[in-house]
Amino acid sequence: MVASVSVERVKDLVAKIAEPQVDYAQFSNDASGNGVLQFEENAPQFRLFGTKIHVVFGALIAGVIGLIVTMIFCVMYTFFHNRGMGRNEFIDTLELIDLIFAFFVGLPCHYALFYGIHCENKRFLSPFLIFYCTNFALNCLFSVTTLAAAFLDVQRHLFGRVRFDFGWVFFQLGFISAQGLAIYVVMKCRKYLDAKEQYRKPASEQVLNQ
Repeated sequence: MVASVSVERVKDLVAKIAEPQVDYAQFSNDASGNGVLQFEENAPQFRLFGTKIHVVFGALIAGVIGLIVTMIFCVMYTFFHNRGMGRNEFIDTLELIDLIFAFFVGLPCHYALFYGIHCENKRFLSPFLIFYCTNFALNCLFSVTTLAAAFLDVQRHLFGRVRFDFGWVFFQLGFISAQGLAIYVVMKCRKYLDAKEQYRKPASEQVLNQ
């Protein structure tokens, strides 16, 4: 029962990412009184956490920070990391998988996000969301696995150092929280772009009919 509910929630999340349903009419008004609707760029729904920060600006900041962190991770692990480093080999293998995933999938997704915001095309934001949701789930799995490895280290079944294992878990928890925030902000930005795209459709149809 719990598993089926979880699967349904995952499906709903994927559906929202793939094609969010937005009532764009609520973001349009007739400010001039001549019957021409204008898109409300600064509607409260397009602000973050009740502040004046627009979702586009928030998504750009999330993308820039995410890109910098991803590049630092790739560089540090590639050139300055030695296997072993106090952790057991299993944890090192998980980090290597994370590196490959970040380099070949993560970096291109950030550039797709910037391009999508620049050309106001919501579809280019989907790779970023899919990558972060996948990475979010993997990091949760890695954290649980690392905790299990730490307890095995305590029992001397593995040969890593417990303080490195727990240090990695705390790092992952902070990283997971940041990823969750980035996912939320970019999803809000995608809904903004979707609403703006839907607003333009009737306007273009009116021009063609004239």
